[in-house]
Amino acid sequence: MAADHRLALHATLPDRYAHHEVLASTIDHCGRLAALVADPAQGFTPIPHSSTLRPPPRYDATAVICDSDEIREITLTDLDLWFTHIDTLGDGTVLAAARCKPAGVDVERFRWLVQEDELHLTDNVQVIDADGQTQSAFYAGDGIEQLLTDPQGNIWISYFDESNYWFPNPDGTRSYSLMIGLARWDSHGSSPWMAPSHTADVVWCHCYALNVGHDVVHACPYTDFPLIEIDSDGVRSITPNPVKRCTGLAVSGSELAFLDQHRASGGCRWEVRRARREDGAVTETDRANLLLPDNRHPTGWARGNIGRDGTLWLHENGDPRRWYRYDMSP
Repeated sequence: MAADHRLALHATLPDRYAHHEVLASTIDHCGRLAALVADPAQGFTPIPHSSTLRPPPRYDATAVICDSDEIREITLTDLDLWFTHIDTLGDGTVLAAARCKPAGVDVERFRWLVQEDELHLTDNVQVIDADGQTQSAFYAGDGIEQLLTDPQGNIWISYFDESNYWFPNPDGTRSYSLMIGLARWDSHGSSPWMAPSHTADVVWCHCYALNVGHDVVHACPYTDFPLIEIDSDGVRSITPNPVKRCTGLAVSGSELAFLDQHRASGGCRWEVRRARREDGAVTETDRANLLLPDNRHPTGWARGNIGRDGTLWLHENGDPRRWYRYDMSP
């Protein structure tokens, strides 16, 4: 029988934003809570059959960065995309819209080369400085699962199973491709490093287990969940992994912690499966049920699932204001 492990309450969005809509929320590489909030009086509406909101065509918002008792705000005006992801970048922030399907191109044409000026691609990632000014904006593909920045200023984006990307060609056309998996961008949106072309024999169908550490990145893409290690030069290693259904990942040297979750007793169970990587193999060593700080099981799915080295941050579905922390170290 698995033991219980109580999560720590890491950060809570301050009460002054209690009446704001939270459009995006994360924990950055410094451990700070960053959120995109907006006044609901602007006309946000629920999306049917979803827990998310649809903003008006143009709206104002605030990027909030909380470092213990220090709170910094970046005022953002006249936004025209539904931004679902946020992280810090230098003294500013980076925003991403998960969906950005091009207009004016029929599905039948996706198999052919299409002139770039016919696609009307959306710059769905925006890099914004501390004064709220856009420093760069670029197209990063459709179907973004996670966005995490690292201390070196890279922007790591993982994708879910409906992802697609229009690759540029030297002749001014673009080619359509599915299942992007994982990409690394710089702050200017220059030509990215993309995982599928650098990891032969790995299916990048859906990448929701991602750990962006200080120097090294790890990912476990669905469907086989191999443990892939990546540094600034590219893929270091690919290790077969017996742990499946992994939705979050913490890494400390050879020690691993995989987040698994399932329904149970009318609610949800969050479970950490500890493992060790040794001699080219991953071996599971232990399991623990994750409890919230008040010693109760969560009632919803774990969301966020931000892995950075040996720490995993997560929140309950529907409550992006309150983040919990799992540390691999005692």
